[in-house]
Amino acid sequence: MPPRPPAHLLRPEDGRPVDAARRTAILDWTVSQYVATGWRVESRSPTQAVLVRGQPVNHVLHAILTVFTCLLWGIVWIALAVGNQVERVALTVDDDGQVQVVQGPG
Repeated sequence: MPPRPPAHLLRPEDGRPVDAARRTAILDWTVSQYVATGWRVESRSPTQAVLVRGQPVNHVLHAILTVFTCLLWGIVWIALAVGNQVERVALTVDDDGQVQVVQGPG
């Protein structure tokens, strides 16, 4: 569940529908909340943002270390490969100003 934007971003005082500039402001606010909790922006447009948390394992580096340590580093490499998680979410804002979150592939 994404964080809820402040009320002044959601609806104009006169009751008009949410325009493109306000939807962009809502998306900006939501992205900043995710970034504050450790996510990073992978791609961004005025209507959508893709955020990522976690780092992929550098298999080339670990293969070299494993060879140079006579296979001892292989234990660390296996632990990192098994325990590593990369999370990805796509955020969009609909016409009502609601943030839609779609979980992406890791």
